[in-house]
Amino acid sequence: MQPQSFRFVDKGLFGQFFDSYVDALVQGHHDIHDGVISMMPNCGPYTSSSMSHGIRTTVSAMFCADETPRFRVYRYQVTFEIVDPEALGYSSVQLKERYWLIRYTEGKYTEVGGAGVVGEFPVISVDDPYYRYCSRVQDEMDDLLVEGFEGFFTMVPGSLDEPLGEDIILPVPFVEVPVPLEVL
Repeated sequence: MQPQSFRFVDKGLFGQFFDSYVDALVQGHHDIHDGVISMMPNCGPYTSSSMSHGIRTTVSAMFCADETPRFRVYRYQVTFEIVDPEALGYSSVQLKERYWLIRYTEGKYTEVGGAGVVGEFPVISVDDPYYRYCSRVQDEMDDLLVEGFEGFFTMVPGSLDEPLGEDIILPVPFVEVPVPLEVL
């Protein structure tokens, strides 16, 4: 007895999601490294990108539903990439510090900054022009929602131990965070 075949027609939202997700992959909205698809987008909604001194800084954000019941958590990813070594004018830079202005509903905000990122002071160079890290921001301010964040990174030409010039500021334009369905 041979199995019967039939044509499956997906009339649900998953099919629409999957089609748009595949389109986004084809268009380069998500990275694929060693066969693993990054959940964080490179462009589109909830992303921000800027170019300064030959370095492109891209930030993307997403809501993490199951992280904790006490507050809403948003993961974000930051990518630095040297795309124009001549505009940079140095063979390497090292991250010195970061600054974030986190905006909440009702016009409230908080400022966060400090040395390095996630305990590191990465070096990006013409030979190794790419660095990426992930971190998080969360709603902690009297039931107000995070609307988004903006800020900048300070890089040192050369290294922290042997600086070769003035600090370089890499701006991050406002990144809107996705609003969870529970609050719509």
